[in-house]
Amino acid sequence: MIGFILGAVAAVGVAKVVRARRRGMWGRGFGGPGFGRRRWFLRALFERLATTPGQERAIVALLDELSQNRKAVREEFGQTRAELAHAVEGGLIDDATLDEAFARHDRLAAQLRVAFIEALKKTTEVLDERQRKQVARLLAGRAFFSGGPVWA
Repeated sequence: MIGFILGAVAAVGVAKVVRARRRGMWGRGFGGPGFGRRRWFLRALFERLATTPGQERAIVALLDELSQNRKAVREEFGQTRAELAHAVEGGLIDDATLDEAFARHDRLAAQLRVAFIEALKKTTEVLDERQRKQVARLLAGRAFFSGGPVWA
């Protein structure tokens, strides 16, 4: 009985080590965690669009830039949570503090909007007409990955 328990604990330990190694390996590049899912999606997208290696590098670079902006948002929300926790703990909610936090959010949202628009512009410049039509179908939600032909 003890051997069975020790075997089960060892199996769980091995699974955790393997999982941690996979995360460490997949977490490099392409914006960190979630790299495996992102890489799979991009590979499928690039194959469907029949992109060139140069196009792929340009698109990945643009996505990495957007990923940096995502990190800024995460940090800002962390700071806001800390400020709110401090205000609630003190028992005094200051309107000026909340107004400043929301003003920072508005500035950050404006920066993200500009970065997204620039990335979208650069991406459309990199793609040819047929590829742009395919991406438009994807954005419109029309059977991009259904396996059927995408007519240009």
